[in-house]
Amino acid sequence: MKNNNKKSTVQTWFSNRMQVADKINLEQRSTYILPTKAGFLLMFIIMLMMIASTNYQNNLAFLLTFLISSISVVSIVFTFKNLQGLQFELGKNHSVFAGELLHYNFYLTSQSNSPHSGIGVGFDKLSLFYLDLPSRKNQLKNKKIFVLSVVVKKRGLFYAPKIYTTSCFPFGLLKVWSWFKFKSPILIYPQPIEPSESILSRLGNEDSDASINQSIIEDVEYDGNKTYQNGDPISRIDWKATAKERGMYVKSFISMVTIESAFCWDDFQNIEDELRLSYLCFLILEANNQKQAYSLLMPDRFIDKDSGELHLKKCLSHLASFKQNEKN
Repeated sequence: MKNNNKKSTVQTWFSNRMQVADKINLEQRSTYILPTKAGFLLMFIIMLMMIASTNYQNNLAFLLTFLISSISVVSIVFTFKNLQGLQFELGKNHSVFAGELLHYNFYLTSQSNSPHSGIGVGFDKLSLFYLDLPSRKNQLKNKKIFVLSVVVKKRGLFYAPKIYTTSCFPFGLLKVWSWFKFKSPILIYPQPIEPSESILSRLGNEDSDASINQSIIEDVEYDGNKTYQNGDPISRIDWKATAKERGMYVKSFISMVTIESAFCWDDFQNIEDELRLSYLCFLILEANNQKQAYSLLMPDRFIDKDSGELHLKKCLSHLASFKQNEKN
């Protein structure tokens, strides 16, 4: 019980020092450094060398011991400085559907006059990606993009897990690391699930094609003028065009047939909310792929019929954020 309390206290202390923002500059307060296994081994060897040098009163042995000790102390400065001056900035991330792989991207730049070597970045210590970053003097190669992949399981606002960055440069004797987290969330759409045939048949039992609240609208659209031919109706003669041109012209029309769909939350009775959202998400995507106009009626909002990518994004965003405030 005491060990759990101590562990919780340490985690809370680290969390309070961790930076949370969309643009983060690594600073001393949230950067930590400790010897690696090789570093502890070198400390043990230096200790043995010091004992042997003292025992045999060998000046060359003293010189070698102090030289190695000096290199170890200097490496602390270089290792710590290798992570200082790095700036992480959240990039533009697009929404995905629940269950898909999100490619989480952000930018890494240097605010220091010194280059950075062997920088590892990842969501955890086991899956790190390493890179070298020039100093800010080299503006052409100073900014690099990082893409970390993570599977999102639920719809709604997704807050990326904390990101771990580390380095053991230059000698591998010490490890410096830092944790940080981006503040802005990403909206995750519901997972699209196709309704079963029985559900579609039950919903569309009033229509012969078993569709969901579909209506077929026929319209006639003007398609320009054409030369008059025997048998063309006189009512379609374009007298203005005929007066200006040589010959007689008639107005031409084409028949336009559009299919409009109305998707309603109440169409799916006795079905859990998340599955309802998945069904509606699938139907909206199908209607959009078929270039149909559609509307969406939810308990808290009605989105009038329209089509196109902006309308699709509006409907999917509302499905993704439905009842999220109640959960929070």
